[in-house]
This record gives sequence, structure tokens and C-alpha cells, in this order.
Amino acid sequence: MTPPPSQTGKEWEEGTGESSSPPRSSSGHHDLRHSIFERLAPKQGESDPSSFWVKLCAHFDRLPERYLTDLGVDKADDVLLHRRVLDEVQKGNLPVFEARFLEYLQVQPKSEGTYPDCDDPTQRLLLEDLTLERIHVADTTVSMSSPSRDSGPILLHEIIFSSFDKPKLLMRLTSLLSEVGLNIREAHVYSTTDGFCLDVFVVDGWDTEDTCALIATIKENLKQKNGAPSNSASTSSSGKILELRQQVGDCEVDWSMLTMTEKIGSGSYADLYRGTYAGYDVCIKVLRITHFDSPSEVEFLQQALILRRVNHENILKFYGTCTGRPKWFGIVTEYMPGGNLYDFLHKQNDALGLLVILKTAIQISKGMEYLHQNSIIHRDLKTANILIGQNQVVKIADFGVARLGSQEGHMTAETGTYRWMAPEIINHMPYDHKADVFSFAIVLWELVTLKIPYDNMTPLQAVLGVRQGLRLEIPPGTHPGLSELIEQCWDDDPDERPVFAEITVQLEDILHEVQPPKVAHRRSKGKMQKKS
Repeated sequence: MTPPPSQTGKEWEEGTGESSSPPRSSSGHHDLRHSIFERLAPKQGESDPSSFWVKLCAHFDRLPERYLTDLGVDKADDVLLHRRVLDEVQKGNLPVFEARFLEYLQVQPKSEGTYPDCDDPTQRLLLEDLTLERIHVADTTVSMSSPSRDSGPILLHEIIFSSFDKPKLLMRLTSLLSEVGLNIREAHVYSTTDGFCLDVFVVDGWDTEDTCALIATIKENLKQKNGAPSNSASTSSSGKILELRQQVGDCEVDWSMLTMTEKIGSGSYADLYRGTYAGYDVCIKVLRITHFDSPSEVEFLQQALILRRVNHENILKFYGTCTGRPKWFGIVTEYMPGGNLYDFLHKQNDALGLLVILKTAIQISKGMEYLHQNSIIHRDLKTANILIGQNQVVKIADFGVARLGSQEGHMTAETGTYRWMAPEIINHMPYDHKADVFSFAIVLWELVTLKIPYDNMTPLQAVLGVRQGLRLEIPPGTHPGLSELIEQCWDDDPDERPVFAEITVQLEDILHEVQPPKVAHRRSKGKMQKKS
């Protein structure tokens, strides 16, 4: 079906109403829109095709351009389902889940011939998983978090999810699917221009074609995780908050010595202010009142407790907490004028010098070595959580999800940030302080390259790739000692990764090797003058 003759060309492109603004898509994407329209319009039975075109364009304009590329003409029918899901969540303000059975896959024994037309294992991973195209070839290595199966078909289902887009929502959603026993094989994640998300997952792990039972199981699990105010989980959370409040109660700052000046930033649950305390420049992190009695307050209080335990030149200095007003809670730390390392690195036009890379990495390693010696596992080490002070001093910050290694129970929770997350955390396996070492490898890679990790992938694509063994490409001109250290730190086996004491030694050895001779000569001359 083609557009009506009176609305061909530019008139048809501009149309009226919601599609009256010039399309933001390229010519290739515009052609895709027309192809999908021609596939779907005859099935709508509408007397005015232009009305359907307007609705279709409004849907596409809400989503990023890659949505069209991911769909293609072959999946044109999915557009109607996605429109309906987004409409439902917009009307009801509730998370919406849809599921449908896709196909059976017969498991093949793991062998050299598993992936056709490709002999390189790394290339096979890129072709089959990391581009996140639909998987046509079954292989037991794809489902690392699922029980291994030697024979019999695997059932593939598609889960479509939509809700308000919120911080850490994707992490909670993938964790929820994992807890239900589903293994994510393919994922497409989109944010709409009006604040919603549309997430599409291809999963295995559900052994019947019955999608009603699948959705019921997911919703029941979600209900248990959220909990009502009267249930035991919520009561336990409230008890945890009360316990933490009591523990931080004795590290109150002297209000008469604290002044707050301008607001300098905002996070997902707190605002940052600059100020002074006892004559020092400080940063005051204030929990927003809407996040009291929530998991965000638990993170906030835990950060205060961790900070009060530590004292190291490469850890953010803690002055105390302030709770002098009703429903008001703040953490007072030193002010770091250089901002965070993430912003600093990605504003650079030229590569950092090797000496700067080494000195920065050594400071981070020493800070992490101190934390691990004191049984503290950071669990979210990344450049955004490393702050820069005067004279190129860097300090580790943000201990909201840190954990004491002495706490009972194995850590299996999916905690951290996807692009820096260790594979054992991704796979919900028990993990320890070596997960921080993996994250450090990504930080070191950023220092070398000034790039965002996996910048050509969505966070979920990156995490699926890491689970399959994908690692970032180290530039060929990198110092061989640094290259080797990065590869050691992001080894898939945590036992093969070095501890931070060893990392510091390796970095200092490289520094001594490349330190300009005149520096050593100047030191010797200075010593001689003192002696004289």
C-alpha cells in the first residue's frame, strides 16, 4: 500500500498534527518507516491511511533511531505490540509485562562446528551474541547461568516490559528475570522521549509454551520483592534503617561550624552542596526527603558508616553527618575541586602521558588495597566514583553499596554498574574482593584510552558480552607491562586476578622503569647538598 496521491512527497512526510515537525530520522530510517507502514497498513482496516501514518510516526519519534534498525521490516508486527504496551503503561502508571513463545532450539554438543562459516571463537561470540541479533544456532555456552543440558530442545520466549524509566531499573529487572530462572540471550533496551522505557528480552529457562503462567510468576516475584508495608521484608528493611540511624548518630558535626553555600550537583536520590566546616572546604550530600525510609536511605546511611571507618590519603575524607533538622540527613566530606575522573578523562583531547596514568593508577590501587586490608569491598569501583583534588591527588568515593567482607553470607547480588561489572556478579555467583580488581581493569583501560567502556553497545549488551568472555581492545601502543596487568585484572577466573598489593608493586615497577633519568639525578643531587 502506498500513501494517497494527494499526500506523496514532502506533503506526506510533513503531514499534520504530531508528525508535522520534520522527521528526525535519516533517509534510511525514513525508508524503513515507509516499509513498515506498507506492511502494517492493510491489516488496520482504517479508511484514512494517513491517520495510521501519523500514529506510527508518533510511536517512532518517541524512541531512538536504533529501534527501527533493530526491528527491520521482518518484525514490523512487533510495532503494534510495543505501541500497545507503551500506551498501557502511560494510562495505568504501572509496570507492564507481556510474554510470548518464540521457538524451540535443539541443543547441539559443544564442538568446533557449532557456529557455521566462522572459525575464530572471538568472532563467533561477536556474531552470535554481542550484536544481539536473534540467535539461530544453539550452543550450551550461551546460557552460563542456566543448568547445562546435553539434549532436548530449549524453549525461547520473549518478554516485553515497560514502565517509568528510573535509575537502576535495568539492573533490578535483569535480576528479577534471573531469580525467576530465566537466562537472557538477547536484549534490546530503549528509553522514550517522554520518560518511559521499552525493554525486550529473549530468554530461555521456561519449559512450557504457557506465557500466562510465566507472566504470573514474574509478577508474583516482583510483588514479593517490592512487598507491602506490613510484610516481613518491609519490616526488616525498616528495622535495618533504624539500626543504621542509631549507628551514625554519634558522628554528628558541630552545626555552629558548618555553612552551606551553592548547590553543585544532583544524583538519583541526593543533592550536593558546597560549604565550609571548621575552616575547611567541604561537600555536603543531602538525602532528598522523598527517599527517606527507602533502599536509597539504606545506601546513604551505609556510606556514612563505611566512610567513618576509613582514613587513607586516597579515600575521600569524612567529617561527619548532620541531622539537626527534622527529616534532614546529610554527609559532610572534603570538597574535591577537580570533579570526578570520568568527566575529566572524557573531556581530554589528547592521550594522557604514561607517568600521569601510572601515578593515577597507583593512587587508586593503594586506596583499594587499604579498603581490602580493612575487609571493605567497594562493589562499584568506576571512574565516576573517583574524585580529583589538588596536585593530581585522586580519592575513592561513593560507598553506598560497599560491603564489609566480614558480614555473614556469600555475596551474590547484582551490584555495581554494568560496564565495570565482574562476570561472577553478572552470573549471580558468589564473589569477593576480586570483583573490585576486575572493575579496576576497566578503570585502567579508561586511563589508557580515554574512552567509555563498550561505547558502541548499550549497557546490557556490554554485560551480556562480558559474560560470554568479551573484553575491551587494548591499544597496540600501550606499555606492555600495563597491557599485561589489565589482562590479568580482568581474567574470567577471580583466582587468577592479582590482589591490589601486587597491582601496586607492578605499577610502581613500571613507573621506576619509565621515570625520566633527570628526576633520579635531581634527587641524588639534592641528597648530596643536604649531606654537605
